Amino acid sequence: MNLEIRGAYIVTPQDDSTKVEKKTLFIQDGKIHFTKPFNEPDRVIDAPNKIIFPGLTNAHHHIYSTLSKGVPCDVPFNDFMGNLKNLWWTLDHSLNKEDMVLSTAIAMKDAISHGVTTVFDHHISGYTENSLSDMAEVFDAYGVSGTLAFEISDRNGEEFFQRSLDENVRFAKAQKGKSVQGMIGLHASFTLSDKSLQKIADASEDFPVHVHVAEGEIDGVQCMEKYGKGLIERFDDFGLVRNNSLYIHCSNLTEKDLEILKKRDIFIAQAVDSNMNNGLNVGNISKFISEGIKTTVGTDGMHPSTMKALKNSNIFTKYLNKNCDLGYPEMNALLLNNFKLKKAFGLPLGIIEGETADIAIFDYEPTTPFNTDQFLGHFIFGITESRCQYVVKNDEILLDDYHVTKDLYKDLFNRSWEISKAMFKRFESNKGRY
Repeated sequence: MNLEIRGAYIVTPQDDSTKVEKKTLFIQDGKIHFTKPFNEPDRVIDAPNKIIFPGLTNAHHHIYSTLSKGVPCDVPFNDFMGNLKNLWWTLDHSLNKEDMVLSTAIAMKDAISHGVTTVFDHHISGYTENSLSDMAEVFDAYGVSGTLAFEISDRNGEEFFQRSLDENVRFAKAQKGKSVQGMIGLHASFTLSDKSLQKIADASEDFPVHVHVAEGEIDGVQCMEKYGKGLIERFDDFGLVRNNSLYIHCSNLTEKDLEILKKRDIFIAQAVDSNMNNGLNVGNISKFISEGIKTTVGTDGMHPSTMKALKNSNIFTKYLNKNCDLGYPEMNALLLNNFKLKKAFGLPLGIIEGETADIAIFDYEPTTPFNTDQFLGHFIFGITESRCQYVVKNDEILLDDYHVTKDLYKDLFNRSWEISKAMFKRFESNKGRY
C-alpha cells in the first residue's frame, strides 16, 4: 500500500526533548518515508494539524482482568491481600481458554482505539498449556506486538507452579525474534520461595523477567523479615535482575535495591492509576528518572489508555514531591522510554526513515502555537484527552477514522456478555479458595 498522510504534526521523542515537525508522511510497503517514494498514493489521509505519534506502548497490562467489570464480589477487601484473595486470585482461577481468547480480542480492540500498538502483558488463568500462544494468535490477528508472560507463584501448589514455569519457557523459546515475544512472568517475591526462585533461574536461561515489586508493603516487609534483604537484592541473588526485564511498581525499595537497578539495563514500569485505586503507595517517578533508571508506564489492567496513564503520572509526580515544577521533564523521559522499551525487543519503533511504520494519529488541533518548545503543555493538557483517529502499523490501517478494521468476532460484545455470565458463576463457586 502507498499511503500519504498530509498536514499533520509529527512527534518524535528524543533524549533532551520531544521533537515536533509539520510535514507530509509517506508509507510504502509498510516503511516510513519523508520524501515521496511513489507517483500516486493508493490512499490519502488528510490530517490538518492533527498529531502523529509513534504507536504507544502499554508497559504493564493484565488482559485477564478484561471480564472483571461487574464481577459479583461482595466480600470486603480491607487491604491489599484482601483485594488479591477475594477478587483477583479468585477471578484468575475462574478463567478458561474461551474467556481468555475473547478477553484478548476485546483488549486488542481497546488498545488500538487508544493508539496503543505494543502491549507487555502479565497473564494468569486457570489453564496454562499453550495459553500464551493462544493469546499471541489474537495479538497477531489484530496487528498488535508486544510480550507475554505467565505469572509464576507458589499459591496454587507445586504442580501448577511447574506448569506455569514450563509455559513461560516454552513460549519464550518459540517466540524469539517474533512480533509477540516471551518474558518470564513472576508474581512477586512474597509468593515465591527460595526453592522456587532457584527453579525459575535454572530453567529460564537469560530471558527477561516481568515481575511485580513492592506493589504492597507486605512484599518488602516479608522479604526483609524472612530473608534479611531487599526485594531486588533477593532477585539478584538468583540471577533474576536481567537485561530488558520489567520491574513493576517499585513503590518501596531499599537504597541497595535502587543501586542494583541503576547498574543494570532494565525498565521500571509505573501504574499510577491502579496503585491509587488500590490505596497503595506509588513509586517516585522523578527519583527513578533522575537516578538514570529507564522508567515507563503501564495501566495494570485498569484501562487501555497509555495517554491517561501518562497524564496521571504527571499529576501524581507533582503531588508526591509537593513540587509543581516536576512532571514536565519526566513526561519527556517517559515518552522516550516508551520508545526504548520497544527497541529493546526489536519491535517496530514508529516514525523513522526506512523503518517499519507504527504510528497513531490523534484528533487534536492546537489552538495556540505548537512546536518542540511548547509540546509538553499541549501534551499534558490537550493531547492526552484527545481521541485516536487512525493507527497504521506495517502495511495495514488498524484504526480507520475511529473504526478498528479487524474483528475476530462479529458479535464480540454480545458474546462477551454470555461468556462473562458463565465465568461469574465459576467465580461464585471459587469464593473462599484463598
